[in-house]
Order: sequence, then C-alpha cells, then structure tokens
Amino acid sequence: MKLAFWKRNKNTEVRKDETTKLNLKPFSYNDLGITFSITQNAQTDADFYWQSLEEEELAYLVDEHYVLPWEELFQILQEEEHKNVINLLNLPKQTSLRPVIKSEGGLSDSNFKIMLDGWLNENNVKTKQIIQRIGAILIIDGVEYLLSEQSFRLVEQLKEFSRLVNKDKELNQKYWAKIRNLSNKANANLDDFLRKTVVLAPEKLQLNLRKNLVSQESIVEIQPTFDEAPSNWLKTFDQYNHVQDQYSISLPDGGIAHVVIPSTVKQVLTEIKKMPSRRVTGERAQAFLHNPFAQLGDDAIDVISLESFETSKQQAEIYTYTLQIKKIYNELKHYISAKLELYENSEREQNPILLELHNLDQTFYFVQAYEKKSPFFMWAGYEIERNSYLDHQIQELKNDLNVIKQYEDELQTKQVLDLSNYSGRVIGIGEAEKLNSEFIKRDSGESEWLPQHLMDLEQQLQDKNLEQNIEQLEKCIRQAEQNNLNEIVVPNTDTKLSLEHAQTLLNQLRISKSKDQDEKLAEKETPQPKKKKDTLLIANNIDEAEFTKQRANLLIFDENNSPTARLPTSFRSNEFSLKQHQAYGVAWLQNLHQYAPEQVSGCLLADDMGLGKTLQLLCFIGEYLENAEAKKPVLVVAPVSLLENWEAEANRFFSNRFPKILSLYGDKLKERKIPKHLISSQLRENHGITNLLQEDWRGDADIVLTTYETMRDLEFSLAREDWSIMICDEAQKIKVPTAMVTKAAKAQKADFKIACTGTPVENSLTDLWCLFDFIQENLLGPLNEFVRTYRKPIENLEGSDETALKQLREMIAPQVLRRMKHDVADLPAKVEVDSCKDIQISLLQRQLYIDVVNRFKKLTAEGNQGAMLSSLHSMRMICAHPLHFYPTASLNDSPKVNWLFETLESIKQKNEKVIIFTEFRDIQVFLKRILMERFGLNITTVNGDSNTSSKKGLTRQNLIDKFQEKSGFNIIILSTTAVGFGVNIQRANHVIHYTRSWNPAKEDQATDRAYRIGQDKEVFVYYPTISATKDFDTFEVKLDRLLESKRELADDMLKPKTDVGKELMQLID
Repeated sequence: MKLAFWKRNKNTEVRKDETTKLNLKPFSYNDLGITFSITQNAQTDADFYWQSLEEEELAYLVDEHYVLPWEELFQILQEEEHKNVINLLNLPKQTSLRPVIKSEGGLSDSNFKIMLDGWLNENNVKTKQIIQRIGAILIIDGVEYLLSEQSFRLVEQLKEFSRLVNKDKELNQKYWAKIRNLSNKANANLDDFLRKTVVLAPEKLQLNLRKNLVSQESIVEIQPTFDEAPSNWLKTFDQYNHVQDQYSISLPDGGIAHVVIPSTVKQVLTEIKKMPSRRVTGERAQAFLHNPFAQLGDDAIDVISLESFETSKQQAEIYTYTLQIKKIYNELKHYISAKLELYENSEREQNPILLELHNLDQTFYFVQAYEKKSPFFMWAGYEIERNSYLDHQIQELKNDLNVIKQYEDELQTKQVLDLSNYSGRVIGIGEAEKLNSEFIKRDSGESEWLPQHLMDLEQQLQDKNLEQNIEQLEKCIRQAEQNNLNEIVVPNTDTKLSLEHAQTLLNQLRISKSKDQDEKLAEKETPQPKKKKDTLLIANNIDEAEFTKQRANLLIFDENNSPTARLPTSFRSNEFSLKQHQAYGVAWLQNLHQYAPEQVSGCLLADDMGLGKTLQLLCFIGEYLENAEAKKPVLVVAPVSLLENWEAEANRFFSNRFPKILSLYGDKLKERKIPKHLISSQLRENHGITNLLQEDWRGDADIVLTTYETMRDLEFSLAREDWSIMICDEAQKIKVPTAMVTKAAKAQKADFKIACTGTPVENSLTDLWCLFDFIQENLLGPLNEFVRTYRKPIENLEGSDETALKQLREMIAPQVLRRMKHDVADLPAKVEVDSCKDIQISLLQRQLYIDVVNRFKKLTAEGNQGAMLSSLHSMRMICAHPLHFYPTASLNDSPKVNWLFETLESIKQKNEKVIIFTEFRDIQVFLKRILMERFGLNITTVNGDSNTSSKKGLTRQNLIDKFQEKSGFNIIILSTTAVGFGVNIQRANHVIHYTRSWNPAKEDQATDRAYRIGQDKEVFVYYPTISATKDFDTFEVKLDRLLESKRELADDMLKPKTDVGKELMQLID
C-alpha cells in the first residue's frame, strides 16, 4: 500500500503536509526572536536541533525557553549546512510585500520623521489588509509571514530612529544614510523627498590604486572610494586640506549628495590626506603596498578589507618580482656584464622583464643599491624581493668585481713590463717590483703616452678634490652611456671629451688615487698583509646544475645508517620515550640543521597527522638551545589553538630546565607593544609604521610563540630579530604567494626555517612552490617559471609529465620528510570493516532513487545544467536518510539505521567509544534523537562552528573532553568540518563515516582524530554503504570506489588533481 502511495507522490522533497506529523511545536515569537519551550525528556528532532543551537551560542536559554534572536536566524538561513534542518524551526512562508517609506519635515528639523507607511504587493499596489508586525513576522489577516532579512533590518532601523529625542541635522543625516542604504537593499518604495535626498555614510572604503614610474622611482596614487560614491567624489575630497565630517557634492541630475563621514572612516581618510596629492613614493610606497594597515591607523582593518586591497593591487598590475642574474663572462672567464630577468610574482602568463647591467660601473651601482639598509629593493622602478639566494648572487657579483680589479692591476703591470708595447727607443726596465711601484708615477713616463690635453685635464683635476672629481666623472660617463651619447662635458671644466677619452682620463685618475692610497699605506710602520682572493675564482666557476647535485649529495640522510637523535637533558626520559619514527625525525632535522644557513636554509616536515610533529620539534629546538655555542632565539608561528597545544606539550614532556617560552598573543602581546603616541613621528609620518614592540620585548625568553596575524601586523619588530630557527605550524596559512602573512613570514631573518603541514599541496603545485620559497628561496625558481616548467606539465589533465614529476621530486627530496601512519610500526592497527559496504537498499529508497535518476536525465536533456548537483544531493540523502523525504516512514525503511543499531550494540558490549561523522545537520539531529532513545545516552554533537573558545558555556574541546571522560560506552556525533586544528579523541577507537566526504584527505583527517599518537587500541573504521547489488550501482557504491581510487594517490603529495566535474557526472550515469 505504501509503495503505491510513493509512486503517486514522486517528489523527493519533504511534503508540506508531513511537517505536522513531525511533532513540531507551534511556532512562537516575540520582538527578540523566535522561541521554543523546553519539555522534560523531550525526544523530538526539533528539541535536539534547538539544543545544538544553544550549544553553539546561536540561541540562549531564558525561563525554560530557547530564544533564537532574529539576527542569528537570518544568519543560519544563509548557511548551507542548516538548509535541510531549518524546517524544524517551523517557520512561516516568507512574504513578498515591500515596505513603503514616507517622511515628514526636512533634515534640518528637530521633528523630522521617517516612517513605515504600509506595504506594496507584487503588483506594486499598496495593500489594504490589516497588518501587524512582531519582530520579523508580519501577521496579515491572521496569517503569519516571515519578513526578508533586508526588510526586517529596515523596519528595525525605522523603529530605532522614531525613538530618538533631541534630533538635529547631523543626527538626521546619519540615520537617513543608514535607512536609505537598507531601503535600497529591501527594494522599498520611497516618497519624493526621500528619493531625491541622497545621504551617504560609507562604513567601508575601497582603495583603488594607480602606479607610475617617474625617473625610475615608483609613485603610487591612492584613490579612496565607496559604494554609490558620486563620480566627482575624489575631486571634492581633494579640495579640502583636512577631512570634513560631511561633503555636499553636486550630482549630474542637479541634485546634491551629502556624504557623511563616520569616525572610523575619517581616521583612515585623514591618514591618506597626509600623503601629498594622495601619493606615496619610494620606500613609503612599497611599505604601503606591502601592508597598508600599518600606515592607515587602527581602524583601517575594519574599514578596508584585505581581499579588496589585494584585488586593487592586481587591477593596477602592482606586483613584486623575483630576480635572477645571468652573468656574462669573456674568454678569460672574467665578468663583463649581466642580464637581469625579473619574474612577476603572480600566476599570470607573463614573460620575464629583461634588464641589463651593461658594464662594470652599472654593476657596481646595482650592488650598492642592493646593500642599502632598506626593507625594499628597487631597481629601474621594480620592487625586487630580497632573499638569501639573491644575497648569494650579489656577493658573487662583488667577488667578480674584486677579481677584475685584481686582474686589471696585474695586467697593467704586465703591460708596463712588456717591452714589445713600447717604441724602439725603450731599451730596458729596472727591477720589476721597484719599477712597478715607480712606473705608475708620472715621472716614469706613463703620462707621456696620454694626449697632451688629457694630461692637462688630469693635472687640473688632481690639484682639486680628486675623490669628488672621480665620482662626478663616473656619474657623467654612466649617464652618457644610458642615454646613448658619444661625448661628455668634464665636470668642473668646460672641456668636451669623447666617451673613449673620458674613460681613459677616468682610469688615469683612479691610478693616481690608488697611488696616493698606496703611499699612505707604505708610510705606516706595520703594513697590513694583503688578503687572499683564492676563493673568489672557485666561486665564479661553479655550474648551477652541478651545485644543485653537490648540494643534494651533501644533504642526503642515510636511513639505514642515520645518526642517533640528540635529546635535550630537560626531556623527561624517565617518564617518556620517543617512538622510533619520532627519534628518526629529530635526527633528520639535526642533520639538515648542521648545514644551515650556508648550504640549506630550511625543510618541509610533511608528516601525516597524529604522528607527533610538535614533540619532535620541541626536542629539536630544545637540544639546539641547550648546546649551541652562540644560541639565538626560536620563533614558532601557528594558529592560536595549536599554540596552546605547544605550551601544553612543553610542560608535559619537559622539565623546568626547558628553555623559557614567551606567548606573544592575547594579553601578553598588549603588554609588550609600544603605545602609538610613543612611536617617533618620523616613523609614523614618513614611513607609516604604527605597530611596534618595545625594546627588549623578548626579555630572557628563548622561544617565542605567536600567531600568523601577529607576525603580519608586527613584521617590523619581528623581522629585526635574528632567529636561529623559525617554525610555521599548519603552514598552509602561507601558501598564497601574494598574501601579506606569506610575505611577512618570508621577511623573517632566520637561519633555519621549518614548514609543517600534512597537506603540502591542497589546491595546486603552487602551494608547494610557496612553501619552498619560504624555506629555500629560489630552489624552484620564480613562480611563473615554475608554473611553466613543473605545474602545467604535471597537472596536465591529459596525462602527467613523468619527467617533470621525477625532476621535481629529486630537487625537493633532501628537504622533505613525509611519513604516513601506515608506515609507522609502533601505532596500533587501523582496521577497515568491509562487511558494512553491502547494506541492501530498501523498497522506499529504490523507488526514490529511480525517480531522481529519471528526473535528472530529463532535465539534462533539456539543457538544465543545475540538475546535476541537485540530483547528486538527492541521491546522497536517499541512501543516507530516506526519512528526510518521508518523515513518517518506518525506521525499517532506512537499512543504514538498522545496521547502525546492530553495530553500536556490539561496540556497547565491548565498553568502547565511537565517533559518528556526518556533515548534514538534519542527519545529526535525526541520529541524536534515535540513538538517545535507543541507548539512553546524552549524546553530544559538535559542528565546525562550535566554539573553539568561549567566555560562557562549553567550548568545543570541553564537549569532547566530557565525552572522553565518561567511562565505558559512549557516542559522539561530529561534522567533518569540526576536525580542524587540535581536536584529539583518542579514547574512541570506532569511527563511523555515516555519510562520506568528497575529499578522501578530509575523511582521513576525520579518522585521525582517533587514530593518532596516544591511541592504544586497534581503531575500527566503518564506511556503511547502501547497495543494490543485483540491479545497479548506487550513489554510495560509486562514491566509495571513487574515494578509494583517490585515496591510493593521497600519500603522494605531488600527484595532480583530477577533474571533479567529470567524476561527479559518472556517479549519476
């Protein structure tokens, strides 16, 4: 009988007439929000849903009632995870009526009014029905309707305005700006006066940027604007020397827009106004582009979104560049010039910008510019990112210049001593050493080979300030070369010379200067010994490929003959011991560290989750700080929840002899910051730096723990510290090359940098490049070159380039340590229970499933592309929760529930604990209700938005601890999004994935909450799968196959992503 009913009602959505059978309580509400009365021993889905809302601090308890504020209601209405369970609130239908707003008086009047004057229906006709409003509910002729969020916010603002007393023009304008903005969003009908009265009060600013180069100096123009800004807003803004509280701006239609500036926006605009013509140049321009919030005041973070600023930079094509220097040598293997290749730090398809150092003089000035004490390196108007590899290349250039100078000195001596270079009148030369010293003197005859007019100029310039004349002549020659001129005017004279003669004169003046210096040196009683230059020639002849090969051989770590890990004496060895893989990890880190910073500057610790990375790192840094001859501090950067774990593990595994830790976040950070008014005006006004730590802020702490956000905001203080070791935990935070937090991490001065993440590649191989750009700059080259050479060939959908993949593996291998839990022998076994992968489909599920597939094929044939995801979701829910579509059906119609009951009964007999994972809130509520009824447990549900910290109620960890502390059998329901940083549930050894994630890595991450270091039992993992063995492969069967194929590749962090769209389609076919 039921099957016939289902065939007549093939709609797979919950039937409206079924909601009355769900034991839903009558809808109730007041001005604060909607309410729900608590009933003792209540067991309905609605009861459990309200309980979860209260646990997540979305709802609160008052006098045995739950209250969900209207603001929170509208928030969860926007969230996808509440979509399938929101019906439990029993909300009324949303009204299509639009507000009608009228005014009385003018903005200058103290009795100015803005009022609700009724509602317009869909035909734009003002309704005559009797309407009452309570909160977000309209009662129309006794029928309840829900207002849209926009309309609710509008009428609440009108209500607030009506209660004001002592109104004046300023207050009226402020409120009308807010009401006008809400009216536009609610599509309200306004009277003529309100429609023509434009008042804007922007709470957010958009900073448009324009960059120009003037005389090879970067100039950035900042154009602050906002939503609905008049076209002539900037022109009006620039007319005043100071930021006004209000601007009146003429509009093209003859009207006037009044722009009222809130205090927070005014502070930001005031900082911009301080910039001449809204422009910043030189170092300040680069500092502003690097971190605008440091220059625009404390309110900037609330007024300007980081995402919009980054977008503005991209639209203005403002990028930083990575530099590669290609040196050119002559036949003597002496440096003569260099080609500069500037690679844009973006993923755009851009060829490198090619510049050139044409000669030795330009090279000298290039090196000088790089060595200036400035956080930004500008050349030819381009900002070039500093890094240790570029430091090395600059040093090589300096070495090349020194070699050339030495060679030229030797060559000059040879030329002077070679008689064949002279006329026949020269019959001999005296003692070589003495002759060389004397020969460069004027009376030895060298100057006789100069033309007479050059000799006269030489004498004239020597008699004056020789060093100054040389500098001026060098500059003059360099400018002539850059401008392709053939002659110059000699500084401090009226004489014109060809470039060739000018260079000859310059060389002669340099010889004279060198002579003077030699003579002064010779006068000293104890001459300084000449420094050896042997190493310089060796450095010039190293081939890059050979260097990479030698480096790899140097860093190799023999797994069979690896050195023993050295542990700090503070390690509580009488209580704890490292597992084999942990000891290996410490030894591996120590092996690499011995070559830092010259041969290696960091590594990637990519261990699987739950293998004890924190303990390994604490042992590594503890031993270093205990035994280093000249120890330097250690910086650890991590999400705040992990920093608490770092402190907890340090206290647990180490004695009080462990190095002192400073937690640089929260209240302890506030204590160490310099008040803004005490920061020098030069730093504030010339450089825009307003966020600094006090001198000696670190005190006697050896280890500093801080957050990524703190590192970003206090980069000028942290980057001045000379760190020995820097650790970025959960380093996926620095995988975006253009992000400010990534740049701040790369700006830190550390000998050895460690990136820790179990998922080095999440989106694309660009993630890997960015991590290596942090730990070993330039190993993988510039980003766009890396994309061409490795990412595109490896991630090619038509087939990965195995040659490129192999080459990339070999390049990064010495600096990557990755172990998976199945490779580690000292963890208990993880057992996947296969018997649950053939749960036979019920008649209800079969019919619903066939209906969805047929409807999908029909919609697809009609070209309805949106049908795919909708059908996928329906099939997913049919397999997991058929009662979603027919709430009054029997539990026997859900075979997965019956399997769950039997499995939990078996676990109960063993007195063990179980985690049930599902990301769907309606399934969470459903399971909580039926399992509490069956097992009499107070079951906890934890979602991704459960609090990680709270001043009231239970935090996420509190809820988990409560579950673990209960002895014997217990159940907890978790969302896969709730298993982020720091969630450990080792007391449970049964993991049931009631519904599956699309991502096998995410699914394994969920399992790893139980299967990790500290687990002393076998862990059983269940993937209950609905099957229709004889007829067809169900959605869950196909998804299981797909996830298993993906899981086989999951251990390989370099494998390319697959086409998810095609895979999803295959699940339906």
